Amino acid sequence: MSKPKPDWRGVDRRRHPRFDVELEISYQHLDDFLFDYAINLSRGGMFIRTARPIELGTEIKIRFSIPGRKEKIETTGKVVRAVRADDPHGPAPGMGIEFKALGEKDIELINAVWAQSRAEKSG
Repeated sequence: MSKPKPDWRGVDRRRHPRFDVELEISYQHLDDFLFDYAINLSRGGMFIRTARPIELGTEIKIRFSIPGRKEKIETTGKVVRAVRADDPHGPAPGMGIEFKALGEKDIELINAVWAQSRAEKSG
């Protein structure tokens, strides 16, 4: 008996609140260096919009900057969701990345973007 595939459409499994962004992301998979855009971000991960999502469970190295800041966030993550371009239920083609570990400075940078995003929405 085959194990059913998880259905990501009905349940939000995120442990951290996310917010919409458009951040240029560079990431490395094997010997490939790729550039795409994250369309949302949280302390737990991000969703990278790409027409070529990487296989589930794959670990990647990620690097990105926060707008208006000099510091860069460099971490590793694991592909936990892949949405193909032909998926009618997907928000956008791409892949959900769960961060493996973030340093305190990285979390502070993400929190600053979160606070700025909330202030812009309420103001």
